[in-house]
Amino acid sequence: MLGEQNTQEELLTAFHRDAQWWKSIIGFIETDTQFIDRLLNSNAFKENMPNLFERLQQFKHEIATKTRETRNFKKEIENYENKLKGILECEDISCDTYYLENHQDLKDRFEKFYENFNDYKTSVFNYTGGILKAVLIK
Repeated sequence: MLGEQNTQEELLTAFHRDAQWWKSIIGFIETDTQFIDRLLNSNAFKENMPNLFERLQQFKHEIATKTRETRNFKKEIENYENKLKGILECEDISCDTYYLENHQDLKDRFEKFYENFNDYKTSVFNYTGGILKAVLIK
C-alpha cells in the first residue's frame, strides 16, 4: 500500500501523478460537457415526441450541475497540488497519515464523480441516440 514504506519524495511523486491524471480526466469531461450541452440545445429533436421536452430539460439541468461539479473539482485538484509541497516538510507519522488520508478521500470522491459522470453521459447518448435514430428511420 502506498505510504507504508515509501519515502516522502515517493509519496509526493505518486500523489502528483494522481493529480495530473485527474486533471487530464477533467479536461476530457469539460469537452464532453460542452458537446452534451450543445447536443441538448440543438434543433435536432422534434418537439412532438412524448416526454421529450421534460427529459431534455432534466438532462440540461443535470449538465449544468455536472459542469459546476467539474469546475469545482478542477479548482480543488489545483489547490491540492499546491498543498502537496507540504508533504516534504512532514517530520512525523501523523503528518504522513494526514496526507495519505486526504489523498485517499480526494481519490475516492473523484472516482465516484467520474463514474457518475460516465453514467450520465451514457444515459444522454442512449436517449438522444435513440431519438435521432427514430427520426432518421422515418
